[in-house]
Amino acid sequence: MIVKTPSRLHFGIIDLSRSFRRGYGSFGLCLENGYEIEINSKSDKTLEVKGDEREKKIVEKVYSLLNEKFDFSGGFEVIVKERIPSHVGLGSTTQMTLGSGYGMLKAVDQKVETSELAKILNRARYSAIGTYGFQYGGFILEGGKKDKDELPPLLFRSKVPEDWRFLIICPKDMKGYDEQEERPIMDELRVDKKYAERICHNILMGILPAMKEKNIELFGEHLTRIQKTVGESFSEYQEGVYHPAVDEMVEKLIEKTYGAGQSSWGPTAYGLVRSDQVEEVKENISLVDNDNYRIWIGKPNNHGATVYVE
Repeated sequence: MIVKTPSRLHFGIIDLSRSFRRGYGSFGLCLENGYEIEINSKSDKTLEVKGDEREKKIVEKVYSLLNEKFDFSGGFEVIVKERIPSHVGLGSTTQMTLGSGYGMLKAVDQKVETSELAKILNRARYSAIGTYGFQYGGFILEGGKKDKDELPPLLFRSKVPEDWRFLIICPKDMKGYDEQEERPIMDELRVDKKYAERICHNILMGILPAMKEKNIELFGEHLTRIQKTVGESFSEYQEGVYHPAVDEMVEKLIEKTYGAGQSSWGPTAYGLVRSDQVEEVKENISLVDNDNYRIWIGKPNNHGATVYVE
């Protein structure tokens, strides 16, 4: 059995002002080219994982948590065939966790809702975009939470137009913050509520109408404004509005695409284009050194994770 997950672009936290009882909130969208995980049942109650050390630790934790709750009669062989680069802003931890867990439960005919699986596997508190993205794909807006362990409500979900593409640029040998490094920053960070007000205004009167109308120009314009605002609120912790490794590239992408920014903590940068403009834009971003950066085209994933039998 094969589980294929999406990857995701995270466009930022909506409210870090702590002005309301409900905090955070975020929005983003899903792309193809996530994890491809093969999962095979074993008669003996053992776990064999073929992947890197980080993936092995994730799967071992997943197996332990699920076995504690469901008491598996056998074990699993888990083979990671395709992967999302880790800690660069593309949602690798959540997709690896949910993908392997969903596959294990599917292999033993155990039905569990994605939201419940995320809670069991301790992903609900960290990644609503990743959780809803795994289940549905598409563009996602979530409404923040009152309690740190709850899964925020899904406020809006929409398919991304099929002819939209994201030109993605990521340094090969550089990582962003992982969750352990991010946690004290998020606990400490306090921003003026003007940032949240500006972000909310652009989402409500810009991003959502643009998504409804499939208006790439309007969507990109407001996305760029939001990404700059998010970056300003985090600038003290990442040495600028964008990650230093991609700061110049984001500015170039803003000039050459409909909208651009940085996914999560980065250092992944992206620019929004139409599918028939990809090659032209790639040629215009001449500052990119292909030896030091990964460059690829992100296609929308509007269906979430898929499972099939070879």
